[in-house]
Amino acid sequence: MKITLLLALLTLCVLATAQANNGEKPSVPSGTGQTVDPKVHADAIKLVEVSDAKQNLHSNLRSMVEQGKKVMMEKCQTCAPEFGEEWEKRMVERLNVDDFVTVYVHVYEKYFTDAELTELIELQKQKKNSQPVNPSPELKKKLESVMPSLMADSVGECTRVGAKLGAEIGAEIEREHPEYTEQQSKAR
Repeated sequence: MKITLLLALLTLCVLATAQANNGEKPSVPSGTGQTVDPKVHADAIKLVEVSDAKQNLHSNLRSMVEQGKKVMMEKCQTCAPEFGEEWEKRMVERLNVDDFVTVYVHVYEKYFTDAELTELIELQKQKKNSQPVNPSPELKKKLESVMPSLMADSVGECTRVGAKLGAEIGAEIEREHPEYTEQQSKAR
């Protein structure tokens, strides 16, 4: 069940502190000021690729933005419907799926060793080929221990990425179309 949950997560999402490499290999930046073994980084990217996370994010982009609009409009009691429509349009245009992919890569770098990533890649390939997925006992144990933190980091960082852009777009619309909030305020 845990592996199915992880593989489902892999198809939807992909984040950042790095494991120390003990100075044995050159490293690449992780985005947090720390470094990651280049092999771990490459395998984290490969895991994201074989899980089709990018394609799934593209496929779900509109529904994710619609959901964000719904939440935003519920919280913005002074916003006219036009505000929400413009916000949704701009979010769809400017939301960069690669930002979420980067989140997932960094999460995998944070929580998994290269050997674990390699096993996860193979399991994902088996799943795609409709083969039975049987992780090693060690990986099962690891998944059980890290899944809550991995999910929290993924969701939290993805939410941060979306909220930052959403707030920027909201401020732009408010500057360009003050009537989208002022008229609603006057009507109350």
